Amino acid sequence: MRTALLLASSLWITACVGEDDKPGGAWSPGKADGAYDVIEAGPAEFGKTAITLDHRLPALRVVSHGDTELAIDLRGPGGADAYLVVEGPLADDGDGEAAGTGQVVADDDDGGDGTAAHLEVTLAEPGVYRILTGTYQAVALGAAPEGDLELELTCRAGCARPALDQKELVATLRAGAGGDAAFVAMAEAALAGALPGDAALASVLSSQLRGILADPELRGLDRFPTLALADLGAVRPLIGLIEATPPAPDQVVTGDLRTVLGPCRPERTGPAPVDPRLPGLGNGHFADVRLSPCQAAHATTLAQVLTSLAAGNGSQVSFQGESITTPRQLMAALLASGHTIEVRNERTYANFISLTLGARDVIWPVWLDTGIPLSSGGSLTIPMGHSHHAWRIRGPVVDTRVMFYLGISGAGFFAQDHVRPAWTGERVATQATVSADAAEDAGYLLATVEAATTYLQRNRVERTTVAAGLPADGYGVVGVCNDSNAALEYVTRGTITAFPLLRAAALDAGPALGDGLDAAMRALPNDGDGLADVDDARRRALAMQPHDAGAEAMWDSQLAADLATARADEAMR
Repeated sequence: MRTALLLASSLWITACVGEDDKPGGAWSPGKADGAYDVIEAGPAEFGKTAITLDHRLPALRVVSHGDTELAIDLRGPGGADAYLVVEGPLADDGDGEAAGTGQVVADDDDGGDGTAAHLEVTLAEPGVYRILTGTYQAVALGAAPEGDLELELTCRAGCARPALDQKELVATLRAGAGGDAAFVAMAEAALAGALPGDAALASVLSSQLRGILADPELRGLDRFPTLALADLGAVRPLIGLIEATPPAPDQVVTGDLRTVLGPCRPERTGPAPVDPRLPGLGNGHFADVRLSPCQAAHATTLAQVLTSLAAGNGSQVSFQGESITTPRQLMAALLASGHTIEVRNERTYANFISLTLGARDVIWPVWLDTGIPLSSGGSLTIPMGHSHHAWRIRGPVVDTRVMFYLGISGAGFFAQDHVRPAWTGERVATQATVSADAAEDAGYLLATVEAATTYLQRNRVERTTVAAGLPADGYGVVGVCNDSNAALEYVTRGTITAFPLLRAAALDAGPALGDGLDAAMRALPNDGDGLADVDDARRRALAMQPHDAGAEAMWDSQLAADLATARADEAMR
């Protein structure tokens, strides 16, 4: 058994030592050159991940935000002798260093039970690291990697990007040269841009913010802004302010799929500077540097391919000798060619304000007074939620992640290549991992992309008919992200768990489009026109909550208490 202990000022590591020493070598950077390929395999997810070694050694990425503590176990359920290597931190986003060539932080062979590998490591330096997952024969002796492994990754500390709340942000900005004046000017400009059709509401919110900042205690800042459910129709541009790269449904895409996807050279973008008077303040999400270069680069191009195919604008891609003209055909072809696709119904708290300060996220939700009564008094007030369907595709040609929802720029497929702040959480309502031999789940997968295609085409019709002339092409009137997600869920699962749903009830009285979605659209509640069923609204509002009770990422004690009351009220129903 071999255990490397590499001690430096930036890192300490402990590995358990087994009893049976085996002769042979150890890992060193570049050792695999000429013997086998070490490949970028994307994120090392927390929990358990099955790994198959097909004459290649997978390297999975993890990110340290400073003093990140990890427990890493690698087992060979079929008898494979597992071997772990951790390398890093890698320069910048890690794309400039080939997998297997980074500085070795630690390696272990038999530190776990039997021939299992085990490491406990604190990654003191922020940055990107890789976990190389192999066997003793491959890593130590240089043989071709073969066998099945199971990686289990547990984070014990420093698991999320550091964050600060609204009051901490204001205090920090006040200490700078810009002060309150620059911050208020930035906020008022953002409100005016988000509410182009409602200068009065923008003025009210600006006055509220000025009043809060005038209070030495900043009372009320932690719940600013709070919007009543009945008022959401007036702020539809605001509730769609932050989204991924907008789709271009009119763009015609043709050619071989491999060529269309392009090279694995991503442009990883982070938060954009807000105002030179407010140094360090950014707007947007940080790039997900855990994604491999191919995953990051191909997310945007595949999203455009799917959007163009869904729009039916004459786009066509070829793959494995087949001419493909719809997203359903593409997904079916990927399954048939050995790809695995995970479909997920995801929901989080929306990050509309989306501020950052340096490398930290700013906790700043837009609050929604739902009007749902609590037995403790008052009504349930929660952060606005966002939901979408997502597809994680792994295989020999396509390896990336995309999602679908209705954004302020229209319905479409979007790249899923950025990291949401920890405070926004994540809950997966339904998920299925599908391969070519999983017929039942394959039907569900193909139904989700077919429903997304129909929804996109319907949205393009409505933007030029019932929503013609409305701000943001009727976003908030024809629906929001949650409405598109609810429509896909209802068509494929027959359930509705999204909240709030803002499609205008008046549209239900309009003529049917005959596209197969008429019944689904009319089945969705119209929460923006008033809660027709308070108990059902509570059920859906709770189903949208991205944090479990007692979750470490829950930052607001009053919110936690109100959710506990709402859950108790639901249990008594």
